[in-house]
Amino acid sequence: MKNYSAYQTTICSEIRFSGIGLHSGKEIQVRVHPAPADFGVRFKRGDVLNSESVKISPFSVLSTQLATSIKCGELPISTIEHISAAFYGMGVDNVLVEVFGAEVPILDGSALPFVNMINEVGIKTLTRKRKYLKINRKIVIEKDGKLIEMLPSRFMKITTHIDFDNPFIGYQKAFVNITPETFARELAPARTFGFKKDVEQLWSLGLAKGGSLDNAVVIDNDKVLNPGGLRMPDELVKHKALDLLGDLSLIGYRFFGHVRAYKSGHLINNIFARSLLISTDLYSIIELEEEPKAIGSDIPAAIERSFATA
Repeated sequence: MKNYSAYQTTICSEIRFSGIGLHSGKEIQVRVHPAPADFGVRFKRGDVLNSESVKISPFSVLSTQLATSIKCGELPISTIEHISAAFYGMGVDNVLVEVFGAEVPILDGSALPFVNMINEVGIKTLTRKRKYLKINRKIVIEKDGKLIEMLPSRFMKITTHIDFDNPFIGYQKAFVNITPETFARELAPARTFGFKKDVEQLWSLGLAKGGSLDNAVVIDNDKVLNPGGLRMPDELVKHKALDLLGDLSLIGYRFFGHVRAYKSGHLINNIFARSLLISTDLYSIIELEEEPKAIGSDIPAAIERSFATA
């Protein structure tokens, strides 16, 4: 399965899982249902009778504090960014996510468990064409020393930069050309991270009740407190890329563009996604003419022809 598929997809069968909510510390169940073409990724509160489902959109975001939360009718669902990134990165277009609580379980703090569940049930190709957002001119958003820009590209690429006044982290940069294979290998395993002093402060305020070394990388000055250390040397900057992709997935289209982000976070990610959608003069919506047979160093003929006619 390629991110450059001409056709929409869904999962082959229902996914069920449960886990601890990062904020509430409660056990929460989730069911992910296959969905038809043009349904999109929708969330619904399964614990509330007659709850309505909402299609993800940057304009449905209710809060960006500590996580991305959306509003389903009058009800919140928090921490959607990792599972949304998994659908986007693995090329799943249409699903209904039924959450029996106010947040998606944090699991291990990464998107890898979601990738594994998607791979276990499989991905089904539908008969309706996908629509892609093709960037024609650069768009830039800056706020409080943070920056995100997207430039024209014939691929889906992300470059992230982080810069912390911390001896363990410091400045880091990561680049990924997004396909299901690179997403599963390079971004999905990257866990959320935080500093010991900040986690302790959140606990004192009654927040992040479900946070632990089982679902986050915790840093204390110049060392990682997790017994196994980091999963990869650039895990922290790669997690920023994972969050960014999850927040950008709310635009509702796969994109052809190169996203470059400096010190990004959920707030500026959401501002960028909103700004992008309303800047209709900066992009085109295209369909691929046929199914590309392979993605390699050369531009697939179907993508080339689609760009030429857009």
